[in-house]
Amino acid sequence: MRAEKAGRARVEIYAGVDELVISAGKVLFDQLRRKPGSVIGLATGSTFVPFYEYVSLHYREAGVSFRDAVTFNLDEYYPISGDSRDSYHSYMAEHLFSRVDMKAAGIHIPDGSAADPDAEAEAYEKAIKSSGGIDLQFLGLGRNGHIGFNEPGTPFTSRTHKTVLSESTLSANAPIFGDKSDMPGSALTMGIGTITDSRKIVLLAFGRQKSKAVRETLKGEITEEMPASCLRRHRDTVFMIDEEAAAELHE
Repeated sequence: MRAEKAGRARVEIYAGVDELVISAGKVLFDQLRRKPGSVIGLATGSTFVPFYEYVSLHYREAGVSFRDAVTFNLDEYYPISGDSRDSYHSYMAEHLFSRVDMKAAGIHIPDGSAADPDAEAEAYEKAIKSSGGIDLQFLGLGRNGHIGFNEPGTPFTSRTHKTVLSESTLSANAPIFGDKSDMPGSALTMGIGTITDSRKIVLLAFGRQKSKAVRETLKGEITEEMPASCLRRHRDTVFMIDEEAAAELHE
């Protein structure tokens, strides 16, 4: 691993995905050792499949437990039922929650079937605040620079809200649903302001397909058109990327 800086953020570049997820897992395990009742922000998508695989296989030998932890997921499609196989409720159950000693009462994911999405977003924001705020937030990186489902142009001050998904996001995520026409066109997401309130942030990105977004996030202008760029101003953010995702950083 080699490290460099991007604004206030630390950038760690790993030889491959295995090394990257081990380091990310260590950050999570260290947090749970220090504070077993930590509030953890969680992400989804293909990036986090190997991460959750590593965490679920090694948390016991690492000497940590999820029993007292509280989790808040970044987002959920809208509209979608929580028991849909394509929902993030189902994703989290499959990849993490069914495989660790997490208590159901500690799990929070936006309700994609809520009759009033604005009320659901407001309630989710209040729940995060009532928990004491997020201690450690994990993020992925969209190919257009989105974090959560905060698409380009989302204000850096935004709070949890309903958002319309961009064509880029619809195209990238459509294979999960089989066809873009079957995919919900909106989502409930933590806002960028909500995310950056987190005490520590860890963003994971790997693969050549993320290299342009990584370059623009870390080397381009800090702008709402590249949502992840705001993390360069955050007091404690680590970008964990592999060599392929870092391929355009020094061109």
